[in-house]
Amino acid sequence: MSFTPAYNATFAKPLLNQLIALIERDQQAAIDLVNPSLAPITEFHKGPGVRTAFPWLSLSADSMKFDALASDARKSLARVTLTLDIGQFDQDIAQDNGQDYVRVLDMVITTAPLCDYTAPLPITHQTVPGGTTTPSAPDSVKEVFVESHDYSLVTLNEVEIPVLRATLQVLFYLEET
Repeated sequence: MSFTPAYNATFAKPLLNQLIALIERDQQAAIDLVNPSLAPITEFHKGPGVRTAFPWLSLSADSMKFDALASDARKSLARVTLTLDIGQFDQDIAQDNGQDYVRVLDMVITTAPLCDYTAPLPITHQTVPGGTTTPSAPDSVKEVFVESHDYSLVTLNEVEIPVLRATLQVLFYLEET
């Protein structure tokens, strides 16, 4: 007997690349509205590493929860965390810039049409050597919601002064067949 999958679900994996691609594409327009003195985010990572430049954005797929009653499609809720480290010698400026960067990220995420989360997009990231995302199936992303913004000061081994860490929790409602 050969194996036949019940669903062609890709779950949260493509969402991280879609977010990176959307931020790469739309952040400058949002920066121009929020605070034109901000430098664009160029450090995108899907895991820990040595910070080489600030701001430093890490993305992680934190959880997938499934609808037990769904039978015609794989319905799920994916939680993705964006963690942005902002370093400045002046902590007052770091606080202000951190909140501005969060506004930029929130604007990019919430103003992108749902079809952008399921369309191939240009991306510059080491995990996508072809330079184009491989997204979830068309119409599989039903809703994107920024659940929270959280702020904290953290001390990093490779940085001499405390760094502002801003964390955004993003929820994706998916329906995959």
